[in-house]
Amino acid sequence: MNRQEKSQVVDQLKERFAKANAAIVTEYRGMKVLDLWTLRKKVRDGQGELKVIKNRLAKIALKGTPYETLVNDFKGPLAIAFSYKDAVPVAKAVSESLSDTSPLKIKIASLNGKSILQADVIALSKLPSREVLLAMLLGTLQAPMRNLATVLSAVPRDFVNAMTDLKNKKEKQG
Repeated sequence: MNRQEKSQVVDQLKERFAKANAAIVTEYRGMKVLDLWTLRKKVRDGQGELKVIKNRLAKIALKGTPYETLVNDFKGPLAIAFSYKDAVPVAKAVSESLSDTSPLKIKIASLNGKSILQADVIALSKLPSREVLLAMLLGTLQAPMRNLATVLSAVPRDFVNAMTDLKNKKEKQG
């Protein structure tokens, strides 16, 4: 790679780090190509991107970004999973690929510029998606109003039921 190509790669990496709200640094040494391809597809489906990087170029690209704290862990063959919207699907994709038999390892990650460890990434992957969390919040916010409406509608409903019962009773009597 000549200087111009390296410069372009550094600029592309800087742009990715600037856009990303989360970055998960993984070591893929020993992974089969098909497994790495599957991981890329899962990350892409989670609206992210998995990029195999050259450590030296990544270290240059990280200078001046919120992810600069990741530089110390750039050793060995690394791939970074970038999340551009919701970090949960990307964390799920990476953590699903972790297993006893898989050589994939999470070295470190960063969420909105704050460094997190492998256990944090796994905990993040267990969260529901953003849409589900918003739906749960909306349901929680609507519950008091729905309960109040039910209680307020009970009085007229009970009155109508009592009047109907009285009418039926009067009709039976004569």
